[in-house]
Amino acid sequence: MRHPMLLLPGRLRIFGAVCTGAFCLLPTLGRGEIKALHNPVWTSVDNLRDPSVWRTPEGYQLFYSRFSTGDGRASNPQNWAIARVFTKDFVTFERDADISPKGYASPGDIVFWHGRYLLPYQSYPAKPTLLCVSESTDLNVWSPPKTFLAEAAELPWNTYRRVIDATFVVDGDVLHCYFVGTADLPTSSGRLLRSNLLGHAITRDPKLETWEILTREAPLLGTSERAPDGVENVMIIRTGDHWTMIYSEGLENQHLALATSTDLRAWRWEGPIDLPRQTWMKRKRGAPFVWKDESGWRMILMGTNEQNRTTFGLLSSTDGRRWIPLPEADEMRTPPAR
Repeated sequence: MRHPMLLLPGRLRIFGAVCTGAFCLLPTLGRGEIKALHNPVWTSVDNLRDPSVWRTPEGYQLFYSRFSTGDGRASNPQNWAIARVFTKDFVTFERDADISPKGYASPGDIVFWHGRYLLPYQSYPAKPTLLCVSESTDLNVWSPPKTFLAEAAELPWNTYRRVIDATFVVDGDVLHCYFVGTADLPTSSGRLLRSNLLGHAITRDPKLETWEILTREAPLLGTSERAPDGVENVMIIRTGDHWTMIYSEGLENQHLALATSTDLRAWRWEGPIDLPRQTWMKRKRGAPFVWKDESGWRMILMGTNEQNRTTFGLLSSTDGRRWIPLPEADEMRTPPAR
């Protein structure tokens, strides 16, 4: 039996639900109890950050940064780890566990390359903050972290000597790695502001030991009037005859922005992605992860509320450019106006 629940306008198919107009039919889940999908889809006693999804026949493995409440200090490495949880439907979550030692964060895109899965992330917050990778043949057991691309910390524009937020993209026999470095840069008023800057490197080396850094003299993307403190958390997807980059623009006033490319090297920067400020992401929204299923494009997004708590929400798109979030719980209890 299916029951009508308010969800999204338009005609969409979302995670097994069929929606027409302002109403959606959701399957009954677990002992006849109806559980409606709404934002945020997952909250925890921990702060949930930097989501990354791998879809399986059984459901979704969700990798993320676990910032434990602990003593509340972001500067304590014991409060950080790479974690993984499984969900069939983004309603119930199970088997939540750390997969890295303490002191690591920001999982990137999992790719399958040269016979094994690669998961990039970073050491954090202890210095030096460098990129790491773990390998797996089955997506369940992961190797200990191994540092790679350490030379990116020595780039002339990366004056903080740290490398974070790795994103892997496989294109033929080339593995692309987009990464973030940091420097103090002047704003329009002349004030120096800590800013995150985007770099780009490539390799054909299966061992990830030999890299060509394409942004040796200057970053691929830096500051702007909209984001005087730079960018981070890049996500890249193939959309038709070109690539689309969705990334976090700004640090203090963080939001999403979009760029496109035909070759993964030269990018056309196209500006912000407009989203409603739902309560769970009222202060900030960033660290997007995007994938495609039978019904269209899906995004899981990190939102920061006014209490500075971070949780995850879901959005949908037909073209990878314009995005609609699931409603919040309060919206689902309010019928649409006639």
